[in-house]
Amino acid sequence: MRICFIALGKFTHIPAYLEYFAEAGYDVHFVALTPGPARGVPTHNVGGVVRLPSKLGYLPAMWRARRVVRSLAPDIVHAHYATSAGLAAYVCGVHPYVVTAHGTDVRQGAKSILWRSILRQVFQSADCVNPVSEELKDEILGLGISPQKVETFTLGIDTRRFRFPGGHWRALGSPLRLICTRQLEEVYDHRTIIGAMAILARQRIDFRLTLVGGGALRERLDAYAREQGIGERTTFVGAVPNGRLPELLRNHDVYLSASTSDGTSLSLLEAMASGIYPVVSDIRANRVWLSHGHNGLLHRVSEPQSLADCVLALLQDPGQVQKALRVNRELVELRGDRTANMKHLEEVYHRLRRKVPSATPLLAEVG
Repeated sequence: MRICFIALGKFTHIPAYLEYFAEAGYDVHFVALTPGPARGVPTHNVGGVVRLPSKLGYLPAMWRARRVVRSLAPDIVHAHYATSAGLAAYVCGVHPYVVTAHGTDVRQGAKSILWRSILRQVFQSADCVNPVSEELKDEILGLGISPQKVETFTLGIDTRRFRFPGGHWRALGSPLRLICTRQLEEVYDHRTIIGAMAILARQRIDFRLTLVGGGALRERLDAYAREQGIGERTTFVGAVPNGRLPELLRNHDVYLSASTSDGTSLSLLEAMASGIYPVVSDIRANRVWLSHGHNGLLHRVSEPQSLADCVLALLQDPGQVQKALRVNRELVELRGDRTANMKHLEEVYHRLRRKVPSATPLLAEVG
């Protein structure tokens, strides 16, 4: 079976899909709408030098992608991000095709009358729509998409690499080690984390904060940490390869995220699988995985005091931790294991092929 993936060239999660299906023996091709690194499979770079405002800049690449995809005659087309690759798959007109919605593509796109209409067309044309969270599923169904074509599951994580070491949660007498592994972008609201840590510092809590990830806000957040008096306790690691994350996580006690919105956060699943206690924002995407006081703590969105209070409550009652860590590991193994979820995706591909026996161009050639 020939599988053609379409995404932006630097899309973070595309290597996991390419590697899994290539290793499983499929003929895998990657159509990159923008420049990106080598991916280990035949890669067709269709991005150009044309610079147009907003997502209009992808249009020339989409038409080049149409020619490439049709020449490859794949059995399955799988597009990641509805407002870029999803629209490209629609323009290609080759079936069956799957569109995976990862979060901002649906949440932001649905706010625009124009993009709401485009999303509806893309999803209605697709043979399968794959939201990575229940929240995204509801938004997609709200566009009038048939539930029969919606498959809700996340990429998941490699639970073999993100291992649960067991043992005691935290060394007595040592500083509390907190880590956040989200990109330094507005949606992840690192200012709330830094503000909360400043509150803990004023209460003489001994801690060390590690912020992992690249992003446009690095300098501003560094300056804000120093302004809040916790510069010496805060380490900005920058972007790191995913292969380094298991060790980084195992060297910390608490995982933090102040995200204002999200899909299924793979960063959260990595922390849960690794035995790191989660203290994260009280948004629906997190409530799907965590119950406050049972297997994690949820703080009010954009409220540093609420986040600080959660950490203080944890320190006052550390007995809840060990059970929570075991629950989290089992939960990720059950619903967030990458191999299991990729096998499910593989079954989806085969089911779609049976419905559409060959990749069928349904739009007339232009030019």
